[in-house]
Amino acid sequence: MQKKIDEIIRIGKWIWEKDLSGGASGNLSMRVDEKTILITGRGTCLGALKAEDVCAIRMSGEAMVKGFVPSSEKLFHTSVYQYLDAKAVVHVHPTFCNGYFAAHDKIAFDTFETRLVLGDVPVIDQKTPTITDIMPVIEALKNSNIVVLKHHGVVAVGETLEDAFFLAQTLEEAVKIACIKDLYTGKDRPAAPAGPEATAAAPSAGTFELFSTEQISQIVRLVNEDAQFRQMALQTNLETKLAVVLDETQTAYCFHFSGGGIKDFTDKVVDAEFVISGKADYWRAIFKRQLDPFAATTQKKLKLKGDFAKISRWYVSFNRLFDLWTSVPVK
Repeated sequence: MQKKIDEIIRIGKWIWEKDLSGGASGNLSMRVDEKTILITGRGTCLGALKAEDVCAIRMSGEAMVKGFVPSSEKLFHTSVYQYLDAKAVVHVHPTFCNGYFAAHDKIAFDTFETRLVLGDVPVIDQKTPTITDIMPVIEALKNSNIVVLKHHGVVAVGETLEDAFFLAQTLEEAVKIACIKDLYTGKDRPAAPAGPEATAAAPSAGTFELFSTEQISQIVRLVNEDAQFRQMALQTNLETKLAVVLDETQTAYCFHFSGGGIKDFTDKVVDAEFVISGKADYWRAIFKRQLDPFAATTQKKLKLKGDFAKISRWYVSFNRLFDLWTSVPVK
């Protein structure tokens, strides 16, 4: 327990030093077990936290130490742990994010790094000083580990407080870049998305069971018929074997990319250079265009085995590949 308290104090200082929250704003929490979390107290300064400013509370919101008053956002924090697999929550009020999203409803990123890390960041309007309409935020966090609360702040979740902190910091830096770009160009609009121009893939006929042979066969057909993918694959010398795995059933498909297309596919992953695995909910969200596959990997919703530096050289090709994949509808 003390190690977790020390971690909350450490991350609180990082948040203060990076100017992600000022005064007594912002709150942090960590999961202890299925019935208990640690959370910062009401009215505490994240940059000057002491051990007594952090306390365990039950999922009902009741403090386990007499006299401790938890953050006013305790119901949001406990809801996250009740509905999601997250182990840590960061809620901050970044200056640039709050200013930017007061004027914009979305942001598209100018750098590849921010797109890989953040994906499509949901923006949810807020009408109260604390998060009282909790479920829309929870639903958004199922597909993105970071959510903007318009007129309020930012919430991020992760396996660790560091993971959540880095997401919040990355978004604030991305917003700064967007603001600087607007100053240089004289334009007041969301930044243009990073990555190559691509025409939309034609939708496939029918709806398929997730990870069924029929779905995968349709994907392979679309990829091999797509001239744009073929050109990109040949230009980047795409030669590799990539496998995808459904965690619940361990259903797997390994695609052999060669000659500008998918040469063949099998259900064996032993010789795959890269393996991407995840739960059905996340795969379904990807195929329904609700979750960016690259961000799902960096946010650890999907697990990637393989050399990320190497797979990133084929970013352009795989970006088109996933666009084609999502044109095959799933149930």
